[in-house]
Amino acid sequence: MSLRFPRKSFIINWLKAFMLSPGVLFPAGYLLLNLATNIYLNTDFKESLTESVNKSTDHNWQIRITSLRSGWVFDSFSLNHIELTRTATHEGGETSYKRIITIKTLEIPFPHLENLLFDSNDRISTINAVSKIILAQENRSQ
Repeated sequence: MSLRFPRKSFIINWLKAFMLSPGVLFPAGYLLLNLATNIYLNTDFKESLTESVNKSTDHNWQIRITSLRSGWVFDSFSLNHIELTRTATHEGGETSYKRIITIKTLEIPFPHLENLLFDSNDRISTINAVSKIILAQENRSQ
């Protein structure tokens, strides 16, 4: 009995069927949604959160967030290495930084985190709520 290798078309069709199987499509879709959520959190959401904190403190506090990460089941997100810096203006108009508060990690429970990508009303209310949570942390550390 001689060993026969499968034809090229058989291998291509088998790979197509494998890639379109639910066992591959579901994890790939989930990982894409997770990646999109983390990219959004680290770009637009972080920028909007920074603006919200600045506005709510009348630009007396500057905030710097190293990274945001969503939970694996989209039920929370964590802010890593938050620095709140108190700004003060001298008589000459120069800005000097006086006080720095560092929060290593802040985990915020948020069910249905994936909806932030699709609902702008939910996004705005979440940004304002997270801003208040961060400022509450700042008040505790004083």
